[in-house]
Amino acid sequence: MEKKKNTAKSSKKSTTKNAAKRNNTSKKATVKNTNNKVSKNITEVKETVKTVEKPQEVKIKAAKKSSLIDKCKGLWAKNKELVIAICIIILLIAVIVGMAFYKRVPKLKNGSSVVASVKGLKVNAEELYEDLSDSYGLDNVTNKIDEYIASKEVTKLTKKNEEYIDQVVDYYKQYAEYYGTSFEQFLSSYVGISGIKTEKQFREYVAKDYKKTLAVQKYVGNKLTDKEINDYYNDNYSEKLTIRVILVEPDKDAEDKDKAKKEALETAKGLIKRLDKYKEDSKKLVEKFEDYAYDNSADSSYKDGGKKKDIMKKDVDSAVWKAASKLKNGEYTSEPVESEYGYYIILRESSKKKQSLKSIKDEVINACAEAKLKEDTTLNANAWDKLRSKYNFKINNSNMKKAYNQKLKDAQKTDSKESNSTETTETNTKKED
Repeated sequence: MEKKKNTAKSSKKSTTKNAAKRNNTSKKATVKNTNNKVSKNITEVKETVKTVEKPQEVKIKAAKKSSLIDKCKGLWAKNKELVIAICIIILLIAVIVGMAFYKRVPKLKNGSSVVASVKGLKVNAEELYEDLSDSYGLDNVTNKIDEYIASKEVTKLTKKNEEYIDQVVDYYKQYAEYYGTSFEQFLSSYVGISGIKTEKQFREYVAKDYKKTLAVQKYVGNKLTDKEINDYYNDNYSEKLTIRVILVEPDKDAEDKDKAKKEALETAKGLIKRLDKYKEDSKKLVEKFEDYAYDNSADSSYKDGGKKKDIMKKDVDSAVWKAASKLKNGEYTSEPVESEYGYYIILRESSKKKQSLKSIKDEVINACAEAKLKEDTTLNANAWDKLRSKYNFKINNSNMKKAYNQKLKDAQKTDSKESNSTETTETNTKKED
């Protein structure tokens, strides 16, 4: 009886144990399947989030961002002084770190900083400075000094000055277009000016350089005597004429120069004959002259139909002025006018009386100073030396100082040679006469 009970108990335990095992196995399988499904769902959700963001989520993010900004504003309003104090502390730490880093720069025994090195050689700052100062130092220093002086001497540009700067900028722009390159690339490759990317920057560059020219002209102009000013006025100023010109230029590349010159003369004569057809119709005459100038003239005024407005005898070739001053308004030259550039056809349109010296004295002084600077090559160097002295210019570097003094001496020698050459030429000419 007891054996049966024990057998029954044993059988029951075995059955219960097997059932438990089956249940555990079943549970594990279920959990595994569930985990696989969950993992798969998570992957799908991640992929979906990568490609699509629900509008509702975007709104929530925007709301959170707005809320964060408002909180920041609130914190700034309440803790403004604390935030400023923290910023100052951070700045001080940065300065201390920077100073510590600076102290780590390698130095030689004499205290000079090492700029670069290779095995067996160290280039220190003093050596580099000496090399650069000998090669480029003087020009760079004087250029910076002169720009500063010019800005003090020429505080305002006139309308004519601005127009001149515009012309220079346009000139270089046209060349850039001609070479089919960008303005920046043209300045860098063809002119040798780097670091300028825009037209505005180039205009500022030209203005700075032009102010240096004006500063010297101003200095030389202030040294002119009344006699020099009056003489220049009488020799160069006159009535103002508005004319149109056609310049027929001989072929510069022709092997037979005489033949090229003859052909240019015949072309000019042919154009005059064509103009003769419109002699009686002044309006038509001007129109045709404009057309012929645009198609045939080698003068820079061809784009404006050959027009040169308000010129004086100092502004054009002497042969052109002499012929134009003999014409009446509305008349043109019946024969080509020979000049060093070729053959001119001239149409006189209008004239204005000569202005008094008093009304244009500043203009005359500037023009006279400009002419003197062209005649005397030492004048520019000497003028700058005086201007720099006016502003207490000093050179502390001994090598630069020697180079500067030598440059002034060389300028004097160059002018002396040119003067002797001119005198020799004049003497030889007189002998031939």
